[in-house]
Order: sequence, then C-alpha cells, then structure tokens
Amino acid sequence: MKRSLTSVAVVAALAMASAACSGSDSGTAGPIKVGSINGVTGLFQTPEVPQAVKAVFDEVNKQGGVNGRQIELVSKDDAMNPQRSTEAALELLESENVVALVGSSSAVDCGLNRATYSNAGIISMPAVGVDPACFTSPNIAPVNPGPFKLITAMLYYASETLKRDKVCMYYTVLPGSGGGIDAAIKEWTDITGKQLAVKDTSVGQGDPTPYLVKAKAAGCQAILYNATVGPWFAQAKTQGMQDVDFIVAANSYTDANAQAIPDGLNVYAGTEWQPYTDESLPGNERWAKIIDENKIQKTAFSQGAVMAADLFVQVLKTIKGDITRESVTEAFKNMKPIDYPMVGTPWIFGPGEAHSPIEGSRFVKVEAGKWKVLPEGFIVPGKN
Repeated sequence: MKRSLTSVAVVAALAMASAACSGSDSGTAGPIKVGSINGVTGLFQTPEVPQAVKAVFDEVNKQGGVNGRQIELVSKDDAMNPQRSTEAALELLESENVVALVGSSSAVDCGLNRATYSNAGIISMPAVGVDPACFTSPNIAPVNPGPFKLITAMLYYASETLKRDKVCMYYTVLPGSGGGIDAAIKEWTDITGKQLAVKDTSVGQGDPTPYLVKAKAAGCQAILYNATVGPWFAQAKTQGMQDVDFIVAANSYTDANAQAIPDGLNVYAGTEWQPYTDESLPGNERWAKIIDENKIQKTAFSQGAVMAADLFVQVLKTIKGDITRESVTEAFKNMKPIDYPMVGTPWIFGPGEAHSPIEGSRFVKVEAGKWKVLPEGFIVPGKN
C-alpha cells in the first residue's frame, strides 16, 4: 500500500495553534529566545530558512505570542566553517540563553555540536538535517528524512516502482558522509535483497563522460546521481542514454535544473517534503501563504523551515508554567507524534538516543523543462 498524508485539516489546525495565544502566565518575563545555525554564506547557502522560521514566529507574535511572551529567533551564520559553527552554538547557549534550536540548516552543525547540545540539555530540530549526526544524536531530531533515508527511498523507487534490475550509484560525497551512504544502501538491500550493480562515489565537477561511459558498459538501467546537473545530462544525451532512468537527489530539485535537462531523458527527483512546485498538495498551502506574504524564496528547504517552526510552536503551547530550556526539552522528550501532511510519516522527538522520524519521499519527473509530480504519493521503503 502506498502511503500519502492528505489531511489539509491537520495543517489548518497547526496554523491555528501557531497563531493562538495561551491564556496562562508563564511567570517568566522577556522573549522566548530560540536559536538557529544556518548557512547564509559559504558553500551551503540556505538564507531562506531562517527567514521562513522568523516569519512563522512573527505570525505567532502578532497574535500575542505564547503565554503572553514573544518568540525571538537568534540565527547565526556559520558559513559551513567548523570554527564558526562551534562558536555559534556556544554563543546561542551561553550568551543568548536560548531555550531550543529550531530550523537550523547547516552542513556541519550536528556533527560538531551534538555533544554540546546533549551536555546543555537542549533540543535541536533542524529544518534541514544534512550529516549523519543529525539523525543519530539524543538531542537532535530533524524534520526532513535527510540525504541517507532519501537514498534508501530512491533505491527502493528504482528497484520496486520502476522495476529496474541493474541499479547504479554515481555520487559525490561530503566529508564524513560515506558511512551514511553505506548504511542507506544496506537498508535497501535488507528490505529488497538486491545489490547495486555499480557504486562510484568519486564523481566530481569535471568531465562526466568517463562515468557515463562506464555506466553504459555496466548496463545500468537506473542511476542515482547527486552532482552538477547541466553537464551530466548534456553528456548523457550525447551518449544516447534515453533508455536509462536517472534519479537525482533533493538538492537537484530546482526549477533551474529542470530547464537544464535536455528533452528525451528520463530524469526523476526524490523530494523530502511534498513537492514545492505544486502548491495544491497537502501542507503546501500553509507554507506558500507564509512564503508569499513575506516575499521569501520558494525552495524545498523553506518548507522544512515552516514545518519546524509550526511543530515547535505546537509543542511549546503544551507547556504548563515557565517556558525554560528545561521545560522545553522535557516537553519534546515526552511529546506524542504529530501528523504533518507535508511529509510521509509522523514527526516526533521522544526520549531515544537517535532520532530519524521522517521517512520516505515523493517523486517528480522532468517533462518539457518542468517538474511533474508523480501519482504514487510518499514512498516509504518497506511500508508501501
């Protein structure tokens, strides 16, 4: 059975919860400070993420805040620099005294700061979890499946939905991500009993021809790919690979990339949230309203930002008494799962030593320079 969350009412309820003002007095003065570490500059740039989180908090504040207190977002740009990321975390915890981190979108934050968050007893719910530590830490729970759960879903889609026997991977790997990729492949193998025909994680920014020639010689029927789109697919067409199914990762799911892919190729993308290019999908109406009203760039990452902020506010409103770092952490450790129709499975923080609550992906395909949403709903490996 293919799973699709379709309750628009859930998002409406979340929006109302976010905008409502609690009638109780927390007994604590001043704003509720919330931290975030984002890549605003540097190699991994997501400036729209803190903008979208702040927009949700501003909406809540206009309605009176939570327990009569305003929510203040303090975002730090780490520019994907390890030293800056470590310093940002310490500043947020010690100088700003934030009660939680919400909507982070750094490629290095989780791995560098996981122990710091655990020692401080603070929770982090990234909008964009990137490295494996985001999903294997007791005090971090992202709102996206992440690149590794996504790999499992992409492999599963290739072998089980597209029915391809020879599935290959040509990837570029960020430092420290190799283990996550191996674990994702193993999960797919454990579910399906199948193996990759080719695994090559040495793809760089140079000439893609040698990789594509190798893929043709190996008889690859489906290829997972996550590097630069334009040159790769121009050469794929030159090589006559119109009979191959290419499945690109979420980072390639952009309007510009759809336009760069030549006609005649079969190119799919796995998405972590409901595809942002169709605002009629469940959950997207809420996101589009926030983004449009605040003139923020529409990207998949901004979906994660709105989701993280919405979920944070909903859990925040369950706290009785003072809203402090300790009470916020306790509320998240003891919360119940929340269905959010923008994703494939319920989100929960909980008391575990690792947190990877969101699984599955929806798939889109390039047609005439645009992404078309495919009808299967969310593909949750092993549960469909």
